[in-house]
Amino acid sequence: MNRSPPHVSILIPCFNAEKWLHRAIETALAQTWPIKEVIILDDGSTDRSVEVARRYANLVRIEQQQNAGQNVSRNRLTELSKGDWLVYLDADDELATDSVEKKVSFVDTADAIYGAHEVAIFVGETKTKFSFLPAIQHEDSIAAAFEWGYPNTSAVMFRKSAVHDVGGWNVAIKNCTDYDMYFRLLLRGKRFQAANESWSLYRQWSPNQAVYQDEQRKALTRLQVMWSAAEELRVTGALGAFQKQAFQRAAFGVMRSIARFDLAKAEAELLKLIRWDPGFRPRDGSLLYRLAYETCGFRLAERMATAFHKVNVLGRHQRGVDPQTGMPYV
Repeated sequence: MNRSPPHVSILIPCFNAEKWLHRAIETALAQTWPIKEVIILDDGSTDRSVEVARRYANLVRIEQQQNAGQNVSRNRLTELSKGDWLVYLDADDELATDSVEKKVSFVDTADAIYGAHEVAIFVGETKTKFSFLPAIQHEDSIAAAFEWGYPNTSAVMFRKSAVHDVGGWNVAIKNCTDYDMYFRLLLRGKRFQAANESWSLYRQWSPNQAVYQDEQRKALTRLQVMWSAAEELRVTGALGAFQKQAFQRAAFGVMRSIARFDLAKAEAELLKLIRWDPGFRPRDGSLLYRLAYETCGFRLAERMATAFHKVNVLGRHQRGVDPQTGMPYV
């Protein structure tokens, strides 16, 4: 029995992205996969985003709503879509012209298909830093999620029925929205497939983006998302040893980042982890850090690590080395 080729909806939620929206729209329209639609939902922008979108009014569908947030927008776009596969393309990201076509070849064996992506940091319209991250087919999909091994939302194509099966996007959180979705899909047995030849651009350019907002809230949300998944796996008896190690390693790393803002909160989260698994010991970090943790405890180990970092940064400055890049000053 021959199946109809999949209809793909490219869905663009937009809030104050007038500088880049035209690139998102044009790369969506330029997709070599012919069976597609492009829908733009403006989430109450106060800049000229709607005007930019209207330049393409004869080629795309444009909707507007009062500002309600990213995940409310994604859920509304899901409702508006006609496709059986969905790409949620952020308004400041881009797709390679064959990004969708490269993913379509995997639709018979997957529920979420993720591609490789470039992470690019822009100052104004100038790309100042970038890195290329391949799409890796992970042996253990859930362990990979604990270790943040998947790309951002724009690089993923979702089976629409799978998104419906997990209740859509979680409107209760502002950060880690992609991983909240990934975990809920994986915990319901949905299949993740890498499509390394499919590329997208993840642009970081504004302090208003979620990636830059409230570092402490972002870390706490990440920990919350991971805890929820780990506990569900534990309760159902589905938490494997490799997954447990991945969770503990990643969770402890997040706790260490929380310690930079609120050491008491980080200690409370660590106590929760130790109660969850009394045998927990950190396995990453320097030997000196692990010795300090074992002999003096988490608080003193973190204070020592902070002091060492400050001395190291000062030493790099004195040697004429940029502490962020490790390169000599010009």
